[in-house]
Amino acid sequence: MNHSKTVLGGKKSRRVCLAQISPAFMDREASVARAVSAIGEAAKGGAELIVFPEAWLAGYPYWTEGWDSRLAQWIDGRVRFFDQAVIVPSAATAAIAKAARDAEIVVIMGCNEADPRPGVNTIYNSLLFFDQSGRLLGRHRKLMPTFSERLFWGAGDGSDLSVYETSIGRIGALICGEHLMTSVRAAMIAMGEDFHVAVFPGAFGLHTGPRLEEWNGNGDFWGHFVCRAHAFESGSFVLSASAIVNPHDVPDDFPYKEKMNIDYAKGGSQIISPLGVPLVGPVEGEQLIFADCEAWMIKAVKAIIDTAGHYGRADVVRVLLSRHGGWVPAGAEYRSGPIPTLSGSELARSSDQWEIEQHVVAEVVDQACIPIKREPVA
Repeated sequence: MNHSKTVLGGKKSRRVCLAQISPAFMDREASVARAVSAIGEAAKGGAELIVFPEAWLAGYPYWTEGWDSRLAQWIDGRVRFFDQAVIVPSAATAAIAKAARDAEIVVIMGCNEADPRPGVNTIYNSLLFFDQSGRLLGRHRKLMPTFSERLFWGAGDGSDLSVYETSIGRIGALICGEHLMTSVRAAMIAMGEDFHVAVFPGAFGLHTGPRLEEWNGNGDFWGHFVCRAHAFESGSFVLSASAIVNPHDVPDDFPYKEKMNIDYAKGGSQIISPLGVPLVGPVEGEQLIFADCEAWMIKAVKAIIDTAGHYGRADVVRVLLSRHGGWVPAGAEYRSGPIPTLSGSELARSSDQWEIEQHVVAEVVDQACIPIKREPVA
């Protein structure tokens, strides 16, 4: 059996795409139709992976609320926000899954996700992961909504903090401000990423004024430099998808249409190499953004800085994840000392004990990379 280690699923290069396109704001069905079209177009362009920005389906809450909100306006906005959220699974996820399967492309979709449990009406800021066969691999709910986002979304519990093994490589993802949670990024690095997906509601500055969030076209958006740092630290390609909203896509009767801060939602997406240098972007305006990601880049950078490997010090600092009420190390544990071996007699004894054919036991042992020591025949 071949035990060679692969990067990017064993291919020299993978083509990826960022969907920097406007959703049909607060219109789930129309947004799904746009997503299906974009998925097909990305595949025609040779992409094997497409990423949609934060809460793309069907719109980030670009408005603010408070005790001084106008009651009718608040109710209308909240009802729409609830009604256009995504249930997993549902007709919306089935349509995206079919598009992924038809195009044979991995899809990562940002959405407002409604808790499916009866009696629970919490909405989450989530990412959905579909593989090339259309299978829903999983979802990630944002761990801590930032600032006024806490008015709209519940907090994820972290059980879905994972890196997914796909045919094109290992894919992890975080949402906007999660990239400022240093220990969480360390966990993603420890779990091993070929691709790291980062999604944002736009490229905004917090220091320019007059509003707290303003379009930051000069490249000083904090998401740019934290994603470049993560690329270098993880030795992965970072696919940073930043939202764009066309004002014409906001319904005229949406109660906050004239009070939404969408001026900073102009894009700003980028695709970053493992050296921390952008391959493409930041890019402004509606478009599909493509880049070719080459495996040699990961291999070369990690030969110098392998953060979870020879450049890490697990004997000094360890990253732990909460799992099933306990704490487990993020990533695979390193076993020092001699490589364990099994003798032929131990193999036979296990086969007899569990009533499993010996060749099946041997295959399992082989997959675990444990050598079998054959005793000489007398």
